Amino acid sequence: MGGYVFFCSGWENNVMCHFVEKETFNSFITMKKLFLLISFLLVVGSVSASGRRNISDFTRGGNRSAQSAAAKTDKTDAVYKSISQQYADGKISADSVVNLALYHKVWSRPLAERCLQLVADKSPRAAMELGVLYAFSPEYAAKASEGVKLLESSAKVGYNDANCYLGLYNFNHNDYKTAKSYFDACSPMNLGIGYAALGGMYIEGKGVNEDPARARENYRQSALKGYPRGMALYGFNLRASAAGKISYPDSFFWLYIAGDLGDDAARTILYLPERNEFRGESETANKAKEALQWIRKVQSGKKIQNEQIYREGFLPSLKDRELAAEQGDDWARFYLGSMNYNGDFLNQNYKQVIHYYEPIARNGKLPANLLALVNERLAEIYRDGKGTEVNTTKAAEYARKAAQYGSLPAYLITENIN
Repeated sequence: MGGYVFFCSGWENNVMCHFVEKETFNSFITMKKLFLLISFLLVVGSVSASGRRNISDFTRGGNRSAQSAAAKTDKTDAVYKSISQQYADGKISADSVVNLALYHKVWSRPLAERCLQLVADKSPRAAMELGVLYAFSPEYAAKASEGVKLLESSAKVGYNDANCYLGLYNFNHNDYKTAKSYFDACSPMNLGIGYAALGGMYIEGKGVNEDPARARENYRQSALKGYPRGMALYGFNLRASAAGKISYPDSFFWLYIAGDLGDDAARTILYLPERNEFRGESETANKAKEALQWIRKVQSGKKIQNEQIYREGFLPSLKDRELAAEQGDDWARFYLGSMNYNGDFLNQNYKQVIHYYEPIARNGKLPANLLALVNERLAEIYRDGKGTEVNTTKAAEYARKAAQYGSLPAYLITENIN
């Protein structure tokens, strides 16, 4: 076959075969292991009900001291007292209490829990959000069964997202048939992580017939909902011929956005430094670290510029992405703005970041976690005068918006928490 080898990759009964250039054969070995890795890591340790980024995404500064922990307790007590008093006085509704609970959840889950408990018997939405907290947060493992009951009660009165969360709960407990029934009940889903889970079921034939094409479509929907691992899985799947047409430009596009949102599997594929997404000593975290270490070893000494995904993915599509951005595509704007912000594949240029990011912030059409990052970075740029004059008014406004979308750093600034 000259410069090609016939290569089959897969697991269990799902095998995909390709004619592969010899020079990229090692990349496909990496792809196989990485697909297993990022599928395996779909286990839900923490779910954000509003689609915001998880708290772990922002733990850059290490653990708080005992003194600051005490200050945090005082702050949460004061915030809860204010909210509960406003509710008792009729100044805010039960739905407003839920909104405040979700806003403060990014900083303190116990505070969110207390607020949700305050109105859970009056608001099915509050009951659903409390159910999510109990069913998916490791620190509330003892209350998981109570969380499931809360989700079931919310689903019965028409809260569609509750069905999605019940699907995820059963997916995580390997009851794929039940998971599929709940996912069907909440279609169309609002949760990116739900689409990603369903995609994984179609990949491995768990609870459904194996269907790589349907898996890809679910991964695409997950990506569009803003779920970083869904983006990584979709970008990765775009390189598998059994799932449909191969597209290296789209693969690179989605992998880069996933990586910018902190997905280390996607970052590893693109040879970008990891951001230590996998923390703690859990079995999942340790297996993830081990797999990524293996991949780094395989890639040692290589450069992304020599890889097919760069040659056929990034370079040929750059002008098309720039054109799409100028024509109003906010996804393309995020992609290019982030590259200019990080200095990845393009030179760092804060003026270009402002050019691409400000329309995104005005439009507010991207998923919440992307909007949080966009506004957070714009606040930093105007606060520090990067590529522009210092503008504290703009910085404060962007920080406020970022906090509302779930940015913990912006939340801490906006709420004046040290």
